[in-house]
Formats: sequence, structure tokens, C-alpha cells
Amino acid sequence: MQVIKRSGEIVDFDPEKIYQAILKAAQTVYVIDETWRQNLAQVTKKVMLDLEEAQTERPTISMVQSQVEHRLLDAGYITIAEHYISYRLQRDLERNGYADKIAVHLHFEQLR
Repeated sequence: MQVIKRSGEIVDFDPEKIYQAILKAAQTVYVIDETWRQNLAQVTKKVMLDLEEAQTERPTISMVQSQVEHRLLDAGYITIAEHYISYRLQRDLERNGYADKIAVHLHFEQLR
């Protein structure tokens, strides 16, 4: 599978990049042990399966990130999702020249 980067470049899909991004977000909140690593690897696998099932020839990076967000929330990892989404939004601001003007801080509250 290949993905379309923001620049329009087409590259091979690398699930390790997804796993590392999720792991980095988790490490901002928790001390990560082997159980956490396995759980986060499962989230990565579910994202991969979702992308394969969607049968999109070349998903965009935004589509991949949306699936990661969905799977983190679906797994109940709300705080990790907050940090993942905050980081992604902050990077978007940096790419567009607003990083020195706007900082992203998200907080989700679960509704019953």
C-alpha cells in the first residue's frame, strides 16, 4: 500500500511510523511498559486493517491520521488521543506559519 503525503508525494505505507507516533503521544502521559507497547501495537494493527478494508488505492496522510484518532478513542485511550491530535494540529500550524502565534492544548471530556 502507498500513501499520499501532504506534499503530494506518493510513498510506501510504513505502519512503524504510525506506531511510533502513537507511542510518542502515550509517552507524554504514561510510563510505557511492555503491556502498553502491545496494546498500542494492536491499535496500529487495527488502523492498518481499517485502511485495507476501505480499499482506497492511496489514502492520504490525513485519512491515516483520522483512523489513528478514531482507533485511539475507540480503545478508550482518550488522553493519548488528546496528545496525538494536539501534536498533529500544532504541526499543521507550524507548516502554515502560525506556530509562534497559536499553541494547541486540547482536553476531552467523556460524555455519558
